[in-house]
Amino acid sequence: MAAPGKIPPEVSVRAFVNDSGRITRGLRDGERFVLTLNGEPLADVIPIHRSRFVSTARAQQSFVGVPALDADDLRRDLDAMVDDELADDPWPVDE
Repeated sequence: MAAPGKIPPEVSVRAFVNDSGRITRGLRDGERFVLTLNGEPLADVIPIHRSRFVSTARAQQSFVGVPALDADDLRRDLDAMVDDELADDPWPVDE
């Protein structure tokens, strides 16, 4: 994958057409390119980052150092902010 802050290589439209396989492989590897026309930048060609599987251990690492959630405090905050009473019943029961 390309390093952050790395200047992407310039690729002319002609080179892109003639060597699209190399460019495609680079995109699959996370590389970014600047497409040029007559030496002028035309487009930023960037890979689409798709979701990938994350292991449980890796996901748990993301939460290291995060304070524990106090369920009672959360409930009090929600009760203070949210009125859970319905003003008008959207589904009245026919009697």
